[in-house]
Amino acid sequence: MKANHSIALRRSRKPLCGRLSAVISASVVLFTTDVFAPPFVPGNLVVVQVGTGAAPLSSSATAASLLEFTALGSLMQTINLPTAVSGLNQPLTLSGTATSEGFLTLSVNGQYLTMAGYAAVPDTASPQTSTPSAVNRVVGRIDLLGSIDTTTALNDAYNGSNIRSAVSSDGFNIWTSGNGGSGQGASAGIRYTTFGASTSVQLNSTSTNMRLVNSYNGQLYAASSTGTLLGVSTVGTGMPTTSIGGAPTALPGMPTTGTHSAYDFWFRDANTLYLADDGSAANSGGIQKWTLSGGTWSLQYTLLNNGTTTTGCRGLAGTVDGSGNAMLFATTSVATSANTLISVTDTGAGAVATVLATAPANTAFRGVEYLVSVIPEPGSSGLVLLGLLMLVRARKH
Repeated sequence: MKANHSIALRRSRKPLCGRLSAVISASVVLFTTDVFAPPFVPGNLVVVQVGTGAAPLSSSATAASLLEFTALGSLMQTINLPTAVSGLNQPLTLSGTATSEGFLTLSVNGQYLTMAGYAAVPDTASPQTSTPSAVNRVVGRIDLLGSIDTTTALNDAYNGSNIRSAVSSDGFNIWTSGNGGSGQGASAGIRYTTFGASTSVQLNSTSTNMRLVNSYNGQLYAASSTGTLLGVSTVGTGMPTTSIGGAPTALPGMPTTGTHSAYDFWFRDANTLYLADDGSAANSGGIQKWTLSGGTWSLQYTLLNNGTTTTGCRGLAGTVDGSGNAMLFATTSVATSANTLISVTDTGAGAVATVLATAPANTAFRGVEYLVSVIPEPGSSGLVLLGLLMLVRARKH
C-alpha cells in the first residue's frame, strides 16, 4: 500500500511540474513581449531627452527618449518613447521648447519611472495649447525592465497649457502637475488619477500653476514659482486623493517674494532639501541646499554659483555616497538645446560640478532620475520578473 502510494504520488507530480513549467513559460513570453530594452541597472541615471537631432527644437510635439547613463556618464542605452497609437497606448511627446516639461520621477515603491506629455504625433502644432479632449495629457509609466505604458490619457487636465510631471506611489496611484490656459484654473494644479484612467481630480483650487510634484516620506510635495509659492510646498496631508481646498502650503522659510525659479527637488533626509533653480547668480540659480532647524527651512548655499556666473538647473536627482555626502545629478539650463548633465558631490559651498554628458545638437536634456532599486515586488509575477532579469543580464555577459 505504501509503495503504491509512492507511485501514485510520483505520477501526480509529473503533470503538475509540466503545468508549472507551462505557466512559467507563458509568463516569460507574456512579459518578454512587453520588454523593449534591457533592464535598467540600479545605481545608474535615466535622463529624458527631447528631440532626435534631425531638426531644431520647436513648440510642436517632439519625439522624446530615455537615456540610461552610468553615474560616471557612460551611455548604456536609449529607449525611444512611443510616437504613435498602439492599442490603448498613446503617443508620448513633449513640446520641444517648453523647458518646464519632461521631468522624471521614481515611484515610492521603487518599481516605476513616471513622466508626462501629450497624446500627439510628432510635428503636431503646439500641443500644450490644445484642449485635453482633443490632445489627451498622457502619463507614461515605465517599469524597470524597460516596458513603457501610456494608457493613462487624461481628457480633463491642463486645458490650454503644459502638463509637466507625474509621480506614483505604487504604479497605480498617480499625481500630476501643470498649468491651465487663461481662465482654465480648474483643469490645472496638482491632480490625482489612477493607472489607465481618463479623468482626474484637482487637489488645489488656487495657485494652480505648478511645476513639479514628488513625494518624500509619505508626504506629497510640489515646486512652483507662482504668487507667493516660490519654492517647495506641501500638498495637503500625506498623499491626498481629494481636494485640499485652496493652495499648497509653502515650507516655512521658503521665499514668498522676489525673483525665484524653482524646479526639481530632492530630499536627502527629513532635514536637508536640494532644490534646482534656473535663475541667475544674483538670484541663487543652481542647486540650492536648504536645511531645517527649529521648524524653519534656511538656504545654506547654492552649488554651481561662484558669485559671478551660474549654472542654472532644472532636473535634479540625488543619492548618498559611501562617505555620507549628497551626490547630486542635474540637467542645466544654460542653453535651449545641447545643454548638459552634470554631477556634483556636496562637500561644501565650493564643490565643483563635473559635466557627464552633453545633449546632441537640436536636442535637450529635461528630467533626470537616479535608480535606487530594481527588486520586483513579492509574488509569483515578481519571481518570474526576477528570473527574467537574471536571464537577460546573463545573456548580456
